[in-house]
Amino acid sequence: MATLMPSRIAAITQDAPGSESLLDALRPWRRRLALEQVLRWTSAGLILGLVVACLVLLTARLIPWATAQYWAAGIAIACVALALAAALWYRPSIAGAARAIDKRLSLHDRLGTAWELRDQPSVLARLQRRDALNQLKKHTPRGAISLRLPRTMLFMLAAAALLLALLLIVPNPMTRVLQEQAAAHARIAKQVAAIEHLRQILDHQPGVSAAQQKQIDQILRQLENNLQQAKNETQAQQALAQAQARLDQLRDPQAASKAQASAAASSSLQGSGNSSLSSVGKSLADGNSQSLSSSLQNLASQVSKMSAAQRSQLAQQIEAAANQASQNPDLSSALHQLAKSVADGSPSEIADASKAVQQAAAQAAASKASNKSIDQASQGLQQAADSLAAATDNSGNQGQQTQQGQGQQAQQGQGQQAQQGQGQQPGQGQPGQTGQQGQGQGKGQGQSQGSGQGSGQGQQGQGHGGTGGQGGNGNGQGKSEQVFVPGQVSSGSSIMSNSNNNGIVQPGTSIPYSQVIAEYSQMAHDAIDNSGVSPDTKDLVQNYFDTLEGQGQ
Repeated sequence: MATLMPSRIAAITQDAPGSESLLDALRPWRRRLALEQVLRWTSAGLILGLVVACLVLLTARLIPWATAQYWAAGIAIACVALALAAALWYRPSIAGAARAIDKRLSLHDRLGTAWELRDQPSVLARLQRRDALNQLKKHTPRGAISLRLPRTMLFMLAAAALLLALLLIVPNPMTRVLQEQAAAHARIAKQVAAIEHLRQILDHQPGVSAAQQKQIDQILRQLENNLQQAKNETQAQQALAQAQARLDQLRDPQAASKAQASAAASSSLQGSGNSSLSSVGKSLADGNSQSLSSSLQNLASQVSKMSAAQRSQLAQQIEAAANQASQNPDLSSALHQLAKSVADGSPSEIADASKAVQQAAAQAAASKASNKSIDQASQGLQQAADSLAAATDNSGNQGQQTQQGQGQQAQQGQGQQAQQGQGQQPGQGQPGQTGQQGQGQGKGQGQSQGSGQGSGQGQQGQGHGGTGGQGGNGNGQGKSEQVFVPGQVSSGSSIMSNSNNNGIVQPGTSIPYSQVIAEYSQMAHDAIDNSGVSPDTKDLVQNYFDTLEGQGQ
């Protein structure tokens, strides 16, 4: 018996499998486990992506979000891709597969131990490997490892997919808001293109200094950037108002006076009987510096041939032109200097005076050209603001309109009409001119018992009490971004209705402009003080009425 035992053990150990056999047996199981991991991890990533996509779409129903669907799709795809990449990166190793199989098949760590002892040549290690492989052969990877997803995961996947489908099918209430925003951005982009075209035109404006052109160009470029960054038309209107205010700061306040002075002086000089002096006046009126220089040279050459009496007569004519140019101190001083030098007959003094006249004329011409360029730019910006305001009003009229606001009429105004029925009373009215922002007011004063005040504004005009002369009908509105400032003033009788919305206007007679400008200026200032317009716009209205008051005096 003792002689047979070693030979039996030797036979068993010779039939025991080696490490290669164990590796070949574990490879199909490893592939099955890796496939299961990829399937489950990818499904979990898909569920997570769908849930996050649903949250994104839900958020898009609360706030305007134009690219919400793209974000939702991108997040879902990213979650699936990351889950798949993680599943492949962390796929089980041979050792991990052996441990997982032991756990699933309840092999009590046979495969894990066999893999750890795969390189051991001892009899015990060989016997252990054979036992582990014999137990593994009783099962197959397909039968032991199912690729079906758990019911919980399937339910979550179906619920997330259903919720996502509902969010995509059911109309989004923010779609209309997004469409309005897109339309507003399109209108703003159209105005940006118009301002760019205007900027290119002004860059080649003749007679404007390079420094002035650079300042105007910078203002328009900054405005284009602000408009492109504007989120709505209100911000675009504010950007336009600020740009107009900056352009107004570049104006020469004396440009109009200088132009009038040059026109008056040139008219006086052209009436001279001296051809050279008349030519000087014509050149001054045309703003032609070369022609003016040539005419002054001809005048200087003639003076040297004149007698003292002729020079005195010529000096008197120049002196008269200098007095006509009193609104332009530089030009007036230069003409006085020229008149004195002509009377004295000094060629050097005449030459110096001629240079002074040319410089004053050139400054006046440059100031006029600069203001003309600024006026053109301001007009273009005002057209852009009017276009945006008109588009805003049209879109606002599609919704619910209200009669209450800063411009209320009749019984709901700050000054309600006490008079009822129909009656005639003298009143004052005028058409409104559209400005940039804020409010303007008209005021009617009646002599009957029911006189009162009420503010209102409309597309054609506005009025308080009665509307007279060229007053037009007033249509009440709420808050608006437009300014209504007084135009021509006339007086006449009007018939008021109970609703105080329409007036029957009868022709009236003209009244002096200076008698009403102060009153309407005060009303306009009161209106903008009680409104929410920007300080820059208030300054614009203030400057406008200051100019009107200066012209009315």
